Amino acid sequence: KMASELRIAREIQLGILPSDISASTEGTGLEIVAFLEPAREVGGDLYEVLRTEDGRVVVVLGDVSGKGIPAALFMAVTMTLVRTLGRQFRAPDEIVRQVSDALAKQNPRDMFVTLFCAVYDPRDGLLSCASAGHPSPALVSPGKPPSLPVSPTAGLAGLEVGLKVSSQTLELRPGETLVLYTDGVTEAFDAADRMFEEEGLLAHLAAAPGETAGETVSGLVGAIRRFTGDHPQSDEIAIIALRLRE
Repeated sequence: KMASELRIAREIQLGILPSDISASTEGTGLEIVAFLEPAREVGGDLYEVLRTEDGRVVVVLGDVSGKGIPAALFMAVTMTLVRTLGRQFRAPDEIVRQVSDALAKQNPRDMFVTLFCAVYDPRDGLLSCASAGHPSPALVSPGKPPSLPVSPTAGLAGLEVGLKVSSQTLELRPGETLVLYTDGVTEAFDAADRMFEEEGLLAHLAAAPGETAGETVSGLVGAIRRFTGDHPQSDEIAIIALRLRE
């Protein structure tokens, strides 16, 4: 009975995630593809892609502390807040701050979430980013080595009210891809207990960047699986590729 309930919980949790990302990017020049694979029946990774009334695209990727049912419950609450506040506030730092404050006000177990929020305005091609303790995405540019251009701009979200958040701005050029990921990617282990790490991520993206967002995501997932082999997945894996079409 417990196994059956956990399977249902997994279906519900995955059903919370956005089902039609292309509807949120139509007419913006963006191509966005997402992938999420829990390590257990349920987990704490999350992503959202929203279109605001004024035409901006809001992309959020997060990783809740812990695993299993507690992380899944905190993930569901975070998703609800992101979905609501992502439409109410314009800037990524405002969105992250508001989500963090709302979580902190009712958080008896002192759980937290790392959040990366990007807001793309198709009118000027600028991508504003805020990161609450989340790893930098990888920027893949034609003819250049991949880079990690965004440092964390805030501490962990959800622990205390009044999180101080700043933002960074990138100019996304046609043909460039921004790869967002949770630490289940860089902290994937092989049978010898070696981690994939940022070096493995950047090396793969340099060798096989992919010509579409879908190819970038599927190629990275394949690289991780080849690296880990038969070693059990130790953490959730979530990846978003955000590409500006040429």
